[in-house]
Amino acid sequence: MKKKVILGVLFLLPIFIVLLLLFTNHNYTPLPVIKTNVSDLVNYESYEKRDTIQFDGKITILGFLGSNVKDRRINVLNLNQKIYKRFSGFKHFQLVMLVTPGQEEEIKGLKQEISRFSDELKYWNFLVVDNPELNRIFLGLESPLTLDEYNSSDYMYIIDKDKNLRGRFDDRSKVELREGVAKYMLHGYNTTIISDLSGKMTDDLRILFVEYRGKKSDERRNEDLKK
Repeated sequence: MKKKVILGVLFLLPIFIVLLLLFTNHNYTPLPVIKTNVSDLVNYESYEKRDTIQFDGKITILGFLGSNVKDRRINVLNLNQKIYKRFSGFKHFQLVMLVTPGQEEEIKGLKQEISRFSDELKYWNFLVVDNPELNRIFLGLESPLTLDEYNSSDYMYIIDKDKNLRGRFDDRSKVELREGVAKYMLHGYNTTIISDLSGKMTDDLRILFVEYRGKKSDERRNEDLKK
């Protein structure tokens, strides 16, 4: 009798788990949408000579290097080490760095330095835009953060496949919560702070990828149920 019960459990348990996964909702909290329908790229030249680079349909890390590529080198290398290496294998993932004209030699040197640590650079995109176009894209984020006098910034932004800016409505730490610090939002991720990259940005990107995998699973499940 015991053998029959054990065999029955072993037989039914996998079926139960499959049904549970099939019909239950995903239990994660999606990464908040901070701003919908951000401005897409229009007037640019790709240093990599790629034809079309758009936010639509891609999970994008967006950065503003402006006319200060040389001094933003550490920001890009930090991003490469902590983010690009982790997520470069994912489909529809890209990094877009906006640079103003006259920085081509600096871009070339920076890409050579990146290549010392990463074999595959096809998801890195350095786009040459004029200052009005760069400012148009930045203002479209409606971020309280600012650009410096070189139209550059330490902060990078996450834009989802639907051209929405993602971030956090409440970015307080556990210590700040205990101390009763007022709630504040996270629009961009400071690439000079390693904990922002290896902690906040890494966690938030993982949530976003899980979200899109969940949407695909739901679509496949709905199709299977229809069949």
